[in-house]
Amino acid sequence: MKRALLSLMVLMGACTVQREVSLTFGSEGEGLDGFMCRDPSANNQFLLDRAKDGDGGVKSGALVFDFVRLGGVPGCRTGQLVKWCSTHECKPLLQTRSCVPVTLPTVTPMMPREELRAAVLKAMKQAASFGVLNDAPDEFVIVRAVGTLQSCDDLLPAATAAELPAFDKKLLTGCAYSCPVLLDRVDQDVYLGFETLTGLCEQGVRTCSDGQLQWQP
Repeated sequence: MKRALLSLMVLMGACTVQREVSLTFGSEGEGLDGFMCRDPSANNQFLLDRAKDGDGGVKSGALVFDFVRLGGVPGCRTGQLVKWCSTHECKPLLQTRSCVPVTLPTVTPMMPREELRAAVLKAMKQAASFGVLNDAPDEFVIVRAVGTLQSCDDLLPAATAAELPAFDKKLLTGCAYSCPVLLDRVDQDVYLGFETLTGLCEQGVRTCSDGQLQWQP
């Protein structure tokens, strides 16, 4: 997926200026490690196994995009972000959440990593036609993409809501995020990825999807 997963229609300033900023998981999907995690508390099954419906099919889910306010510019390694957010309010902005439906692939216990990555990437490409992200803030944020079996109706805020709906940790299927970025100054694709050195990374997905980017036990 060389170029966009989705296009960001970035509206900035007192007068409306429309710019398109592209998101990417990398030319070969190398940013999708957070969608290939296994859960050590569930016999090391892939998180994607949660989508199996018992009849050989796959339940549909959602891919949720947030702009997460940082209140500054931390480093983008997981440890740096978590430490920063322990003393700063790192919350997704209420009215900028975007959600698209996605059906992620079925997996087998011994599925080769390259095959799994290609299948997830194909699903992401199919989701790309459903919509765009609007009104990116004029401040440093991270762009976060969370996969879940919850529906978009469950996760988009009501017009009068004071808080975003929380993710059900037991229904997560993956996560990826960008480095801190000021989107009105970007002149290249914004890369979303996930930092892990092991496939047993369910804990990291919970941390990535947390409402304040707090470390999850």
